Amino acid sequence: SFHAARPCALPMCDLIEPSTTMDDLPEECLVHIACQLRSVRDLGAAAQASKLFRDVFYSDFVWRALCVAGKHGASLDFSENVLGSFSHPDAKPTARGAAAGVERQSSASGQPWREVYRTTSESLSSTVCVDSGRGYAKYGLASSRAPAVLQICQPGQDCTPASLLGTALRRLGLRRATLPAYSAIVSEPFKYAGDRDRGFSAPGRRGREAWRADTEQQLLHGFGVRRLAIVDSASLCLFSHRLTSGVVVNIGFGKTFIVPVLGGSIVRSAVRYLELSGMELTQHMANLLHHAGHDCSWRPEFGGDEIPPITVARNIKEAGLEAFPTSLHDHFGHSPLAIGQVLRRTDPPTKQVRFGGATFELGWERFVCAEFVFHETGGEDEGDLPLHRGVMQAVDAAVDAVARGEAEAVAVGSSGDALRSALLRRIVLSGGSANIAGLPERLAHELEALRRQQPGSSARADAEAAPPPSPARRSSHDAAAAAAEAAQAGGLQPVRRGGVVVYPAHPHDQSTWLGASMLAGTSTFATHWAVRTPEAVARRYGRRDSGGQGDGDDLYSLAQTHPSLLHMANDDDDDDDDDDDEEMDDESDGSKQSSEEEEETEEETEPREARAHARRAKAERRARAEQPGLPASTTRAGTGCSAATTTTTDLCIWVPSARQAAQGLARRAARVG
Repeated sequence: SFHAARPCALPMCDLIEPSTTMDDLPEECLVHIACQLRSVRDLGAAAQASKLFRDVFYSDFVWRALCVAGKHGASLDFSENVLGSFSHPDAKPTARGAAAGVERQSSASGQPWREVYRTTSESLSSTVCVDSGRGYAKYGLASSRAPAVLQICQPGQDCTPASLLGTALRRLGLRRATLPAYSAIVSEPFKYAGDRDRGFSAPGRRGREAWRADTEQQLLHGFGVRRLAIVDSASLCLFSHRLTSGVVVNIGFGKTFIVPVLGGSIVRSAVRYLELSGMELTQHMANLLHHAGHDCSWRPEFGGDEIPPITVARNIKEAGLEAFPTSLHDHFGHSPLAIGQVLRRTDPPTKQVRFGGATFELGWERFVCAEFVFHETGGEDEGDLPLHRGVMQAVDAAVDAVARGEAEAVAVGSSGDALRSALLRRIVLSGGSANIAGLPERLAHELEALRRQQPGSSARADAEAAPPPSPARRSSHDAAAAAAEAAQAGGLQPVRRGGVVVYPAHPHDQSTWLGASMLAGTSTFATHWAVRTPEAVARRYGRRDSGGQGDGDDLYSLAQTHPSLLHMANDDDDDDDDDDDEEMDDESDGSKQSSEEEEETEEETEPREARAHARRAKAERRARAEQPGLPASTTRAGTGCSAATTTTTDLCIWVPSARQAAQGLARRAARVG
């Protein structure tokens, strides 16, 4: 079995004498054999064979190879060298940045690799990663190979943005009693990237702060997770490609967001919003299919449940949409939006798309739909810009922000032309509609054409353009993991045209979730990234122990937002498992009261207020039943409870103080322990 452990160019029997024992082999050979073992159980069993085996199999080199063979893959150097101590706005402040990445054999925490393997394995299996999307959200444990999907958009939504977190935890099968043993990473939606308030689709700085506070309250105080990390989606997308700086282009369900990032910090003044969206492309595809004579009405041969025609068009779009390598206007000699003239052409490159038992034969319509992404409308409004001009405008705005001192160029270029060139070599696509076939090639072609039009560009600059950056150099013994990483990343290869490099989106819009799972796999995740804890949040909002006095008004205002917190701290029963689903539903519903994630119409306002009033009344009745006969204007001696009178009813309830709330959470954690 030893001879067959790994194929070799020369037969092992020709290299080793028949009388040679395992103890006679060189240490390098034993290390090589140990690296072929892919499980800790096998490694531990082999280490019991002899003292020599134990010394070799417990060496740092072997355990580092075990980390590479596991979830980390060939991104281990990037995770440990860069992310493990990376100076990021959403991480613990550090004295030094690690944006560039350096080669070293030690971990970011300075621990032996055996301890790193143990720490990261526990972190990966106990960290929930949630990508808060607009049309679809991704969630799952960091140790999973791929995330599960929740549909937020209509029709057929699985949940609303307000109930996303509760729904994800329930579908993962996590019970309330076990949640204090888990950490969470939640991505900040792209719509909060900028500081300017543009309404619901881009709420700006105040909306971002409110969303983060609400997420903290839900997960840390509502569901009781141990630790929380909130990281902007743009940084997570860059991490999934092992980058820390670049321009993230997210073509989402409702908008397109172009977000420049320098050293992990978003250049918020340079963020651009385009009206282009996946929903708009679906509508264009439905119109093109109608003009081409395709019937998208549901029929039994499609299989499955009956779905509306727009959903059929969306599925056909996802399977058949392609971007032409160059401008269709140049190829046709006329506007590609002259649909009748295009469909009468006799040279359509046909493609068959199967939907259930039906087959759709698509011609030029599959290319015309993608042409809307690059169509020049002639309008001066920022939202009407074609994709390539929006990206170039964001790059120029980031360069100007650095020149004004509003941002710092970290490890990508000093300023001016050097910074512009560095950003153009780091264009990262994300979002469901960014998976259009041929989109990276077409975007690189259009950006290169714009770059050549700028002063100072030349053929010599093209020849001297640096290759796609490698954020963290691999060690020699990690070369064998490159193939495994390419398979894990879906075989993604950056597309280069002259001085422009475009990184394709991960399949099924998993870029953000993959970046989050990469964070969970660092040895310093608990101390460097998951810095949000119930105690830290309580200190930030001024809730401190006052010896049983005060804090009632502050906690009562919190309980009005999350009524389930009223009874969570006082709940001493052991029936947590029986009440899990009901309590999670209550918290998800309660979060809707203050959430800014879903659009409210005038018709929805009155029933939502009624539901909120009913929830408050239910919480008041329960609290009053647990504390009968207490006057409304006194404090119960020795309990730390303060009286508070509601503004909506005449009922008086007892609100737990910060000490009592902490004691309740401690009792629940002790039962789990």
